Parts: sequence; C-alpha cells; structure tokens
Amino acid sequence: MKFDGDDSAYEFYKAYAHIIGFSVKKRYIKRTKVGEVKRRTFCCSKEGKKGFDKRRKNVAFQRPITIIGCKAQMICLLKKDGLLEIVSFEANHNHELAPTPMKHMLRSNEKISSAQKAIANDAERAGLPIKATIDLLAIQNGGRQNNGFLDLDYKNYIPAQRRAAMIKGDGQEIMDYFRKAQSEDPSFFYSVQLDDDDFVLNMFWADGRSIIDYKYFGDVLCFDTTYRTNEYGRPFAPFVGVNHLKQTVIFGAALLYDETISSFKWLFEAFLGAMAGKQPNTILTDQSAAMAKAIEEVFTETHHRLCVSHIYQNAAKHLSHVFHASDQFASDFSSCIYDYEDEDEWFRAWDVMLQKYGLENNEWLDGIFSVKEKWAMVMGVICLLLI
Repeated sequence: MKFDGDDSAYEFYKAYAHIIGFSVKKRYIKRTKVGEVKRRTFCCSKEGKKGFDKRRKNVAFQRPITIIGCKAQMICLLKKDGLLEIVSFEANHNHELAPTPMKHMLRSNEKISSAQKAIANDAERAGLPIKATIDLLAIQNGGRQNNGFLDLDYKNYIPAQRRAAMIKGDGQEIMDYFRKAQSEDPSFFYSVQLDDDDFVLNMFWADGRSIIDYKYFGDVLCFDTTYRTNEYGRPFAPFVGVNHLKQTVIFGAALLYDETISSFKWLFEAFLGAMAGKQPNTILTDQSAAMAKAIEEVFTETHHRLCVSHIYQNAAKHLSHVFHASDQFASDFSSCIYDYEDEDEWFRAWDVMLQKYGLENNEWLDGIFSVKEKWAMVMGVICLLLI
C-alpha cells in the first residue's frame, strides 16, 4: 500500500489497530534535507521495554507496566513517485488484544470527529447539558462504544472551546473596566477567578448601591442562570430582589464559566464576601442539582426554594411532546402550578392530570413532585416576607 503522506499512513494504521484491538504510537522518523518524511515507523503502544526506576522500590502503589516489548509494527519508505510505501509489516503481538466492547477505550483511537464537534458546538450554543449531548451521540452511533471517544474526552473538549473563545484580550478589558468602576465608586466590589493559563473562568461584581440595597432588602434572594445572550454562551447570573416599593432591585451579577458545583460555590462565596457575610433567609432558584448542593454548603442559614415559573419553563422543554399533542395540557399544567392553595385539592388535581395524559411514570414529573416542598411563587413569597 502507498500513502500520500505521513498523516495518511498513521490514520490507516490506527484504523487497522482499532479493528484488531491495540493502540499505536509513532516510533521512528527520518527526513530528507528539505524536511520531507523519508522513513517512518509506526508500532504497537506496548513496544519497547521499561527501564528500572529506583524510586519504584518503596512506593505504596505501583502503576502496571504496559511497555512489554511488542514487535508489531509498520514501516513506510518514501519512493521515487513521492508516496510512502509499506516496506515492512509485523502483525504478531506478544500480548492479548482488546476485546470489542473495550476497543473504544484504546488511547490512539480516542478522537472526536469533525461532525461530532459540530454537533457538540451546536448543543453548547443551545445550552444542552454535556451528558445529554453524549447520550444523543451514543444513540446516533448505536452505543457509547461506537462514539469513537470517551465521555472524558468530550467533557474536556467543551471547556477547551470555551476557554479559547474567551481570549486574553477580553479578560484584560474586563479587568480594566472593573478597576475603572472601583476608582469611580470605592464601594464597587468585583471578584474574578482565573485558571492556570490566566483565562477568565468566573466573575462577580456589585456596585455600592447594590450592596446597600442588599443590606435592607436582602432577606429574600432570586438567583437565575437561564440567561445566555452573551457572545460566549456563558450563563449570566443576576442576584435579584424586591424593595419596599415592590420594585425589582439587583444585588449583583455574574458571568460563569459553567454550571458546576465548584463554580456555584465560588460565586456564592464571592457574593457573601461582597455582602459582609449576610446570608438571605430564602433563596429562590431554578432546579439544578449542582446549584442546590452549592447552596447547601455555602448558604447554611438559608431556606432554598424553587421558582414555579422556572418549573413551568422547564416543563415546556421536558414535556414538549405533550404540549404539542394537546392544546389543553398547557392550561391543566399551569393550573396545577399556579391555582391551588389547598393541599388536598392540589394532590387530586395533580393525579388527575397525570392520568389524563398518561404521565404516571414520567421521570421528570416524578423528580419535580419529589421536591414539591420547595416550590414557591417568586413575587408572592418575596412581597409576603418583606411585609
């Protein structure tokens, strides 16, 4: 066989290795005076022998040795026609090969294809969770083992794309803006979290007026991450309340890198730092397991409640097939969410709705129902507690 270049030969050998069940590596290369590949050797990843390391003597745990002198290899040589030709091929291995269910875990075959990257980027812009996108790709490919990559590869790809989008120049502009705002308003507070490469991860800010407003009206706090209108697709997260005139007031705002427990913990700790450690009596949020865990760990004196308007919005996404199939469902679901004050009447109405639309075993509704004690009307609760 002949190849038009080093990369083509490597991709062929990787594809062959995936079928057989081993991982490959580039071993030896020789170039011409003009830098053209003259000779190239590809081999099994278990080729070679591991030298003895004295530091391995007294360690508590030793990694298994994977380099065991396997001789399987493919050697290509540059011919006069400018193509690389296979001149030597050793197919035998001195070890067991990976069985079919494990082939997708071979390191040299872990690769997110261009088509999969396009789907991942679209899903990211649409705000779909990483796990949901991986599940979608697995369904399309007939199982996770056919994705061509590990879940961890995808989870690393998305953050890398986000970091690349937030270039250093933008981070510097943000810092310059915050410093200028603080020079004009000494009470202006900001906090920025950077990664190891000085890329901006998370940021929180609050001006002097917001801090004063929170001091007087911060008993009940609304926290929302549903806004993704910025260019980078980062969640914009305002902290909102209501003053004595029933006017909306903003206590602070944040741009988050992602919606993980660590990001939320950092943000809530930054918020408390700006507000002299004062915790709200009640915080109203969207339903998020990561957010709930962070609230539990940081806002230890705060009651956590779920905003029913967000529950309705999430229902439109999780139950879209029911909304489209029946014009009456929207009205019935809205009635269950907003109209009932008597608990027994609400239980009966909920059961009737489930039976009417065949939703008795719906996983999302079961999850929402299991945390019904946290449901709360946002404006109603805020005004009531402020009075």
